[in-house]
Amino acid sequence: GGLYGATNTIVGHPFDTVKTKMQTQSGFTNSGALASARQILSSEGAVGFYRGCLPPMWGSAVYRSAQFAVYDLLYAEAERHPASLEHVPGTDMQWRVLGAGAVGATARTVLESPIEYAKVKGQTNQKWKLGEVYRGAGLQWARTGPMMTLYFCTLSVSSSPSNAVDARPTLTRRCHTGLFDACKRNGYASTPVGQFFSSGGCALIGFWVVWPFENLKNQAQAGKNWLAHARTTGLLGLYRGIVPGSASVFLRNGAAMIVM
Repeated sequence: GGLYGATNTIVGHPFDTVKTKMQTQSGFTNSGALASARQILSSEGAVGFYRGCLPPMWGSAVYRSAQFAVYDLLYAEAERHPASLEHVPGTDMQWRVLGAGAVGATARTVLESPIEYAKVKGQTNQKWKLGEVYRGAGLQWARTGPMMTLYFCTLSVSSSPSNAVDARPTLTRRCHTGLFDACKRNGYASTPVGQFFSSGGCALIGFWVVWPFENLKNQAQAGKNWLAHARTTGLLGLYRGIVPGSASVFLRNGAAMIVM
């Protein structure tokens, strides 16, 4: 767990700091990723990229472990309930995947939200307050729930004949249980390099979908009016910081998979 948290932080935190400052801190909100990185380096030195790193370094292994433990427990328990084994209409995914994923995400949010709050405060050079550690927890859940559901279940495109007469392939969507599991089944994660790209890529897809909630969560945890920000910035503005943020998500999840 300690090795996972350290790898996750060392590899990805500098990019995450750039992303958070671009989204929330005055003096960075109109700068690009490279300009923001240069500004951090010139004003705070290399240590500035690692501000706020201690909470996720020690806490990430805990809340991720809790999430998957809860998911596995509920997924196995649902075996005794036939209704949960039915497939979601139009997919190959069982209802228990959605249920266990949602509860697992809730367990993660309870543990992760104070850690994320402390991290964002550190990255934006603010002092945190104990009474505010669950600020933005609702947005945290809105980000984590769909993101992890996508990690456990994703839509992929495959070809199949539309009918016996017309054998031309048509695109059909099929739901697989687990992005990373799908990569393993297809042999993409059979080597360390494959594991790096598979895990990093799977996490990245989930984050791209829920990125607006990541931005709004950071606004709330940094003490901003996230609702006013959502109204004024527009959908495109909610994807601010996605370049350094994507680098952080991809690198830290890929590297952490190798050391696990």
